Amino acid sequence: MSEGTFLIDCPCCKARIEVDKKTGKVLRHWEKPVLKEGGDPMQEAFKKLKADKSRLDDYFSNAGKSLEEKKKELEDKFQKEKKRIQESGDTSKPENPFDLD
Repeated sequence: MSEGTFLIDCPCCKARIEVDKKTGKVLRHWEKPVLKEGGDPMQEAFKKLKADKSRLDDYFSNAGKSLEEKKKELEDKFQKEKKRIQESGDTSKPENPFDLD
């Protein structure tokens, strides 16, 4: 929420609305959170936080593994190209793009 807006909780539908102070236009609208009958909202929020944390932990651990796999793949490609160049006997340097001027 910025200084030019304020939040209103609708007494009818319990939705939250962000309104611009100058124009009176609705900037954002949040739906009322859906709660189970007789459910504890704190327990539900805690369960959701735990699920999100485990999902993010899985994502980051898999991201590290995928980076390691990508690194290994690139290293293999580099070694294959290096071997190909050594076998071809080409000892010339590649053209420098700055020398083309």
